[in-house]
Amino acid sequence: MRGAVRRSPALVDRPRARTRAGREHPPPPRLDLTFPRIGVISMMRPGSWPSLILLYLYGVVATSLVTQSVPVIADMAKQFALGSAASGWVISVPSLVTAIAAVFGGWLIDRVGDKRVIFAGSLFALAGNVIVFFSHTGGVLFTGRLVEGVGYLSLTVGAVTMMMRTTSGPRRAVALGVWASHTAVGVGLTLTIIAPLAGHGQAWRWAFGGHAVLMALLAIAAVFLPGRTENDAPARKLADIWAVLKSLPPYRVALASGFSAFIQTGIMNALTVYLTASFGVSVKTAAGVGTIAEVFVVVGSLSAGYLLKAGVRARRIGVTAGVITLAGGVALYLPATGFAGACVAVCVFSLGIGTVNGLIWTFVPGAAPSTETLGATSGLVSQATYLGVLLGPPAIFASFFDGGWVIRLVLVIVAVVLQVVLLPFAAAARTRAARTPEPSV
Repeated sequence: MRGAVRRSPALVDRPRARTRAGREHPPPPRLDLTFPRIGVISMMRPGSWPSLILLYLYGVVATSLVTQSVPVIADMAKQFALGSAASGWVISVPSLVTAIAAVFGGWLIDRVGDKRVIFAGSLFALAGNVIVFFSHTGGVLFTGRLVEGVGYLSLTVGAVTMMMRTTSGPRRAVALGVWASHTAVGVGLTLTIIAPLAGHGQAWRWAFGGHAVLMALLAIAAVFLPGRTENDAPARKLADIWAVLKSLPPYRVALASGFSAFIQTGIMNALTVYLTASFGVSVKTAAGVGTIAEVFVVVGSLSAGYLLKAGVRARRIGVTAGVITLAGGVALYLPATGFAGACVAVCVFSLGIGTVNGLIWTFVPGAAPSTETLGATSGLVSQATYLGVLLGPPAIFASFFDGGWVIRLVLVIVAVVLQVVLLPFAAAARTRAARTPEPSV
């Protein structure tokens, strides 16, 4: 027939191949090459100890995003011709991001899921480390630290939110008490591991290169964290932040954490300078005292959850730990205290403040208006905490003049009293902390 289009033999429908018996072959199986979404893969049960240990590890490693620059800051300042103020900002930029944007970051966790945010935070931290590692100008250096700050915010708020979402009752109390020690552990490990790189020229870059490798491994590990369940309803609107901001309990817990961070970081960051100037000891000796004191912080943080699990009332723990903190802080700065007494005093202070910190975090779930706003609530607490971290050291350092010990005593007394008084000890707050059912493990 004229005008008909002649079909290519390759396009002609061919009959399916048949077996000798006349039956058709079944179609070959199709390979599914799609990559599973984050949140689908999960090899860890919600609230299981392996998942809680991994979340704690995220907190420890996130802390090192801030302190990784401390031992090598002199080498970095020489490399980029940085002054004292600029060097301080190199250290502080990651925590500044959390101090400014933690509430929004917490809402984002409620919106898209803590698991996805932890995974993304690991990638941000990885990217920031790589940028700093290859930086050759101050602008690139600060850009890398800013990207690390996004990772720091995502990891710290995301990890504690998942910890609260997947636990309840005694296990939650123990887990959050342990979580409160992640900063002290992260600082101690980071300073110990990175200190040997100081004073060796370009070796400072490996403080960030090594951390990049670690973040790559943790990004892979995030795939195996427990995802959301059908009962975990996400926040839907940005306005849901107001559910947290218009509620009083989150502010009480946040302010308590802020005052605790203010006095803890103020005393501990200024400790080496204070001991060397007041008692004439070497920097190495003074730093050793600070390291021992951090061990007492960890012990106190761990004890809070176990005391609650043992049935000790939260009010009794808070008041007792507050008195211990106050006694140690006051004794440290009294003019009559000698070097040995100061060493004992700072360890007593550290034990008390660690216990209070552990207790504070156990109040966060109960302070949240709902389980859907756990992220925004922990974000608010984190934001107040890091404002305290930023303001505490300058306040203590500013009191280093003749007669300044009186100002330091006032700061200790006010901060310690407020961190305990502000906590919502009412039974209703502790009842709300058990809203999430205990997962089977």
